[in-house]
Amino acid sequence: MQAPMLSHKQVYALIKAVGKKRTVIVQGETGVGKTSIQEEFMRDPDFKDYHVNRAIECTQLSDGSIWMPDIDRELGVSRELPNERFSINAKNRKGVEGSKPVVLFFDEIFKASNPTKCMIAPVIHDHVVGIYEAPEGSIVWGATNLAVEGLGDSVKMHLRTRFKLITMRKPTQPEWANEFAIPNNLHPAIIAATALHPEWFDSFMDYEKNGKYEGQTLANENPCIHNPRLAQDGIVSPRTLHSASDSLHEAHFMDRETLLADLCGTVGVTAGHIVMSVMRLVNDIPAPERVFADPDNTMLSNNKSAQVLQVFQLFNRATTRDDMASVVRYVRRMHVEMQTIFRHSVEKSVKNKVFSTIAEFQSMLQDNRLFI
Repeated sequence: MQAPMLSHKQVYALIKAVGKKRTVIVQGETGVGKTSIQEEFMRDPDFKDYHVNRAIECTQLSDGSIWMPDIDRELGVSRELPNERFSINAKNRKGVEGSKPVVLFFDEIFKASNPTKCMIAPVIHDHVVGIYEAPEGSIVWGATNLAVEGLGDSVKMHLRTRFKLITMRKPTQPEWANEFAIPNNLHPAIIAATALHPEWFDSFMDYEKNGKYEGQTLANENPCIHNPRLAQDGIVSPRTLHSASDSLHEAHFMDRETLLADLCGTVGVTAGHIVMSVMRLVNDIPAPERVFADPDNTMLSNNKSAQVLQVFQLFNRATTRDDMASVVRYVRRMHVEMQTIFRHSVEKSVKNKVFSTIAEFQSMLQDNRLFI
């Protein structure tokens, strides 16, 4: 039997629920999006009065980067004063009026040296750094890779009992697109490429014993994702897709060869060429402004890949109610599969409030039996 693997949303909800009393360590595949959980705390209005610090990279910590001794010669004693990165000090600690709680995130925690792990242990278990205890309501959590990835993650049992160890799974393509890519304005070509290749969100563990693809060869069936058994030129992951998106947004500064080299150096050669081929379709679809102006007569591509790209492009570019209404009229001319992709994009977006008031959109849902 195995413990359930949780989604990004479930992991965040768990840390938020129990993190003030107990520390949660999140393990998951490389590039799966563990670190971005800290960014959720930064955006969450429930934590607007907290010190939400940047990730503390544990592999870069040494004895003196956690706390340092301070000598009081008058009393003949020494004290352990925390590093400022923890936001815990004489004026911001438990028992001091006006102190703000902190959200501390230890990244790559199981890759730290054993002495560093031992020095972090009181922070993990007791929320104490040096002589100071974190303000009431503080949260401490950490992240690390899976041991089976062979990246050097390990922990001894006397430390293991100090925290809850949770496994975060990779997102599905719809989860990634609707909960991360679209809200964060990732490039439509990246989103379209993943819609055409949802297998990029499978895990190497799916090809192991008892996995859903047991018996199939990962290297042959899904060469673009992380394979711990091979030396790869790059992999597709939520992290690398975000990086590739940044490059596509700046593509007008690069020639095609430079852009392709950038993509191959980010998501690997195979996926890089795939993303580039989707990017080239931009020239085969009408500009969004034409669709906004004349949704009933603007050319509609017969290329499925081009239509997928266009769905995400139009969704991102439509900002006014009139533009959104035009997009709905245009998308209704597409195959029902594209309408389903469009509906999923709307469903998880803040734009849903506007789209749901458009009669044509309501009619599209009813015709295809799609309900938000």
